[in-house]
Amino acid sequence: MSVVIEKSMLIEKVCEKCPATRWGQKAICSVHSLHIGEIECCPEWDKHMVNEQGLKEHDGQIAFMDLEPAMEWVQRTEEELRDYHFMLREIDRLQGYLEDAGEGTVGAYGIDASMPKGKGKNGDKTHAEVVRRERKWKRLEKLQDAVERIERAAESITDEKEKTVLDAIMDGEKNNFIARQIGVSRQRYYEIKRSVIIQMAWLMYGNNEAA
Repeated sequence: MSVVIEKSMLIEKVCEKCPATRWGQKAICSVHSLHIGEIECCPEWDKHMVNEQGLKEHDGQIAFMDLEPAMEWVQRTEEELRDYHFMLREIDRLQGYLEDAGEGTVGAYGIDASMPKGKGKNGDKTHAEVVRRERKWKRLEKLQDAVERIERAAESITDEKEKTVLDAIMDGEKNNFIARQIGVSRQRYYEIKRSVIIQMAWLMYGNNEAA
């Protein structure tokens, strides 16, 4: 499901009923300190879009029990998409570290098998290295899980412009560059971006795949 809510509709539905504009009496938002026409994104807009785009009801099933966790997942999704390119590089770095440390196949690493038995200075150093490797291994697993979750969800985005926006975000491209690439205004780009993020939030967390 893909529903892009235009900015003018968000201003009408949200800004004109918000105390930050004195319920539509002021054109300057007291929260953003900007004219409402200059605002590019707002948590209150996201809340409205969550309700409009079906995060509460998806295919007849209740996805999120209330708005607060839904918004938390939207925020988490946006952060993970922004960090996707970094996570790929970090996965490569951690895999290289563990392989260079003598682990061979990274997946075979386990702290129990390599915990030192001796005592003394050398034993302490070995123990510290094992603990360090275990910490890096756990971080690697966490990053791999996040990347797999993003990639599974991305497969379900079917609109071509939304797919282009999503791929560009995951590649670490800047917002202005992405808007130019798809040939839309910056305002329209942010509308598409918010729609993509909310859809991805449902796909990544709507079935409680991750806590």
